[in-house]
Amino acid sequence: MVVTVEESTEHIRVGVDALARRGSGGARLEVTATPLDESLEAQLRTLAGALGNTLVVRSSSVLEASAQWSGAFTSYMDVGPTEVAQAVKGCWASIFQVAALERMEASGVEPQNAKMAVLIQPALSPDFGGTAHLDGDDVVVVAIAGSPAPLVQGWEPGVRARVGQDGVAGESATELVGEPILAQIASLLREANHVLGSTGCEWAAVGEDVYLLQLITTDAPAIASPVLVVEPDDGALAVSRLARRFPGPLGEELVLPWALGALDTPLPDPSPADLDPSAALSEAVAGSVRLTSAVWDLPEDEACARAKAALGALRSLEVGRELLEGLRPPDLEEATRVLARLATVREAVAERGAVTWPEVAWHLDLETVRRALNGSIPKRQRIGLTRWDSFHAAVGISFGRDVSGVQCGPGVAFGRLRWLPRPDTFDTFRPREVIVAPQPTPNLASLLWDAAAVVTVGGGPAAHLFESARALGIPAVAGIHLEEALGMSLEEANGRFGLAVDGSSGTVFVSEW
Repeated sequence: MVVTVEESTEHIRVGVDALARRGSGGARLEVTATPLDESLEAQLRTLAGALGNTLVVRSSSVLEASAQWSGAFTSYMDVGPTEVAQAVKGCWASIFQVAALERMEASGVEPQNAKMAVLIQPALSPDFGGTAHLDGDDVVVVAIAGSPAPLVQGWEPGVRARVGQDGVAGESATELVGEPILAQIASLLREANHVLGSTGCEWAAVGEDVYLLQLITTDAPAIASPVLVVEPDDGALAVSRLARRFPGPLGEELVLPWALGALDTPLPDPSPADLDPSAALSEAVAGSVRLTSAVWDLPEDEACARAKAALGALRSLEVGRELLEGLRPPDLEEATRVLARLATVREAVAERGAVTWPEVAWHLDLETVRRALNGSIPKRQRIGLTRWDSFHAAVGISFGRDVSGVQCGPGVAFGRLRWLPRPDTFDTFRPREVIVAPQPTPNLASLLWDAAAVVTVGGGPAAHLFESARALGIPAVAGIHLEEALGMSLEEANGRFGLAVDGSSGTVFVSEW
């Protein structure tokens, strides 16, 4: 039985109005307290009773055509026929959960556009359950005993089988489930792909019968750029560390052109200057040009053009540190003034709400910073791959200690290790860091939008979190135990190490940040 998307419209409108007045909790309360249309409620009572005494009430938002929304909304298990009406409203109310709202903000989606159908199904008591997805001409099946819930919620890795035209490969899965069930799962998914374009599913097996619980239809995920290859070189490491400290368009325009002359000289970290932010920005721009001219010993325009070309060559590893031979060290007094003024600018941009934290302002371009200081707050954008990511990953792989795990999302990325063992630690995460967590649980999904990569100790590729990571093109690896490579606990290592994550091979490389 299906409650259509149109039936959710009024309750979502109630939730949107309440959200502005009462926040997330108030919105959910008002949605669940608003009565259903009388005719709909009567139909639910009649039809739900005919389905059985134990039902499942599943959310099905229009957003969920994209895998990045996997696990974002609530479904209810073990629902009695008299409880169905309230469960339907609970599904609609889950649009206003804090984690769902965070995903919407990150994706630029308004809550009123998250209209939701609800599926009401007889409950099953599966002997086996799991997921399956197409991989070329084969179907890859992941299975566990009992319900698939622990698998898709990230608590269990499951066992895998590959079902091709020539048979089934995967001894552990075949022993657990049996080849006939695996073949039936593959056949059903191929049919769903032919009819509906579905590329994956959740399934359950009861006796000899297989049921598809949910179909997934996604476009091919974006894949991070291939990693560059670099020989271990102290110059490359110094450039990488400099570009990590001053990342993004703002760092590349106002710091890196002259800081290339200071690879062997620690740059200061001054406090913000006591200046009007717009004046501070103007002074920082002028000071940066003067420093660049002095470091490169060229007229200002020529020096800036030479520095820009050099940064591009360094990023692509066309040349090594020899490109920078002969550069003069920057005047530290002038450099301190420029960095202090940029600290003023970054704090002001954060105070005006253009970014969440001052350090994120490095990822804005100069024109956006000017607009933000003038009161025109840009809509929050995803901080995706930067121009330096492949370079940082190459350096991290060259200098790092490798740890092998299970590939869960392709691509290569590099970022600071951020250990997130509990929800109360999530607010320590910053954009372009590598999420490291005990399990790939759904509550991490709202952080993926700005993550460089995700690494977990437990879980496996079938977890909804990894499905979301693949949809966003974020490298992901499970089954990673980092303590030996770190030489300390994850708690102690938090924020002190960089991780190069190769999701295509399931390898993580650990190096000093």
